[in-house]
Amino acid sequence: MSKTTLVIGATGNVGHDVVRRLAETGQAVRAATRHPATYPYQHALVEPIFFDYDQPETYTTAVAGINNLFVIAKSADPIPQQTLIPLLNAAQAAGATHVVLMTALGVDQNPELGLTQVEQHLIQSGMAYTILRPSWFMQNFTTGFIKPMLDQGGIYLPAGDGRTGLIDTRDIAAVAVASFSNSQHQNQAYNLTGSEATTYAEAADLLSQALGRPITYVNMPEEAFRQALADAQWYPEQIDFMAGLLAVVRQGWAATITPDVAQILGRPPITLAQFVQDNLAIWQ
Repeated sequence: MSKTTLVIGATGNVGHDVVRRLAETGQAVRAATRHPATYPYQHALVEPIFFDYDQPETYTTAVAGINNLFVIAKSADPIPQQTLIPLLNAAQAAGATHVVLMTALGVDQNPELGLTQVEQHLIQSGMAYTILRPSWFMQNFTTGFIKPMLDQGGIYLPAGDGRTGLIDTRDIAAVAVASFSNSQHQNQAYNLTGSEATTYAEAADLLSQALGRPITYVNMPEEAFRQALADAQWYPEQIDFMAGLLAVVRQGWAATITPDVAQILGRPPITLAQFVQDNLAIWQ
């Protein structure tokens, strides 16, 4: 009998690609979204379904009858355990047997973090699990918080000269789908990065050359960055979360490079240079 996979965050950078890749391999997919009537990816094997982390009553309907679950926290959620753990419990009660959980690189080093608590809850649940801990997304330059900065000609971050093993979300999605299709990935945790650690100054130079116009990296003070986020209507706890992540970059702790993507996919990760070429139209 065909398995059904519920994909949380089905309109996001990773989730939409997980939905597409699963459907293209002939697997039934339930795409969780707050706007199922306008879900953009149409496929005979894809069923959009209403889901909202802030409405726990939607969990039970979303997980009914599923076999697999791809799950990710709300963006910049400082207390993800308050939604993810109840969702995992609902999925297990509904009969789910395999969960691919996406957290973030390095969270396992701090047992106090909400995402670490979620990881441990899943590991102890008895369901088969695959934990994906990706580094910062390259898609932050195209659809994320850096894109509006580029429109103004710069990258404005309190990241210092810290390097980051940036990863393309297409690689994360490919690893997620591989995790569902091969039992050797069950009960494993993978740290996912690109193949090179890049400073934001180097990223700005790369974009400048590709676009034929200057993109400048500005190592702005953290307080100025916090104020910019506040002016953009970010919640205080989200500002603290993002500032904390960038402090990790500034201190050089995001420069980790791992072989996991290449080992799982049998090819090197997508490079930042390739990502830029693939997305030139977005910035022009």
